[in-house]
Amino acid sequence: MTLTQSQLNESIAIAHEKINDEIASGFAEANYFYSVMFRKPNLRYSDGGRSITIPIEAFENDNMGFFNGKYDTIPTNSQQQISHASFDWRFFVSSTSFNLAEFATGTGALSVIDLIEAKVNLTKNKAVRDLSQALHTLSSIDPNQINSLKDVVADAAYGGISSTDVPSWAAIRNTTQNDISYAGINSTFQELAARGQMASDDVGSYSPNLMLSNAYVMSVFLGSQQSQQQFQTDSALKSGFNGILFNNVQWHVDSYCGGSSSAAVADNELYILATPTFRMFYRHGFEGKKSPLDTLNMRLPNQAVVSSQTYMTMNLCNIARRYNAVFTALQS
Repeated sequence: MTLTQSQLNESIAIAHEKINDEIASGFAEANYFYSVMFRKPNLRYSDGGRSITIPIEAFENDNMGFFNGKYDTIPTNSQQQISHASFDWRFFVSSTSFNLAEFATGTGALSVIDLIEAKVNLTKNKAVRDLSQALHTLSSIDPNQINSLKDVVADAAYGGISSTDVPSWAAIRNTTQNDISYAGINSTFQELAARGQMASDDVGSYSPNLMLSNAYVMSVFLGSQQSQQQFQTDSALKSGFNGILFNNVQWHVDSYCGGSSSAAVADNELYILATPTFRMFYRHGFEGKKSPLDTLNMRLPNQAVVSSQTYMTMNLCNIARRYNAVFTALQS
């Protein structure tokens, strides 16, 4: 199929727009956690600042209480209650190239459409894999990637604040439990539920509402619960992701979740999360917000190649770590 220069430019422009849209929507389809993060109300636009700065509760407000309604001294002392966590922006780029041979090789009237669809799918799928892997990789390993779940529950400073500075900032880490059973998991779950049931914000309650593990951990757990039927909520079924319920909380498989998937090593992970404590902040790449560096139909001067780039500016942040937990040593 022979294309004029104008038709070639138009075809690549269509491909670029599809890639831009498909990457953003593809992230929401990568796993259940991202299906929540890349939609409102967890998806938040930020239009300024060198970094993402979030106010967090450092200390409880003690200036309150019961009094006799007469001449009791009421608490009015100044008190430090708020601290600020700070996160750097992270940047993601997807570059797609078309060369002359690709346009000349296809056969049939729809060869250009087939080429564009193939490029769109290849680009989207690779971007989804990269972001899915980043969710379970410490950002200290790759300082350019977004914050991960490992960062949220790590025994380390997060957002520039350590648990020494603010004791209530730390997540729950269970590093000793090896048994993958209801009893083994439930004690930590209930500790987290007790914390979260009395806290909330405009996104929702801080009680745990999502669990993530690799397929091995879920399989072993189901093996221990053979006599118990497992159901799913209507919202989970509509999301397109399969899972089970644990204390009426959705438990989903994430293939990138840490662990050897073996009974020989005590290293399998299970996350218990309160998704309302997470925010996916972005500046470019979602909801029609394009980067000023997005490039369309850039011809490489010494090659028969036309290239386009899509940029995203974003980061995953947690505003209340203490309402999330992780098991790090599950085995069998």
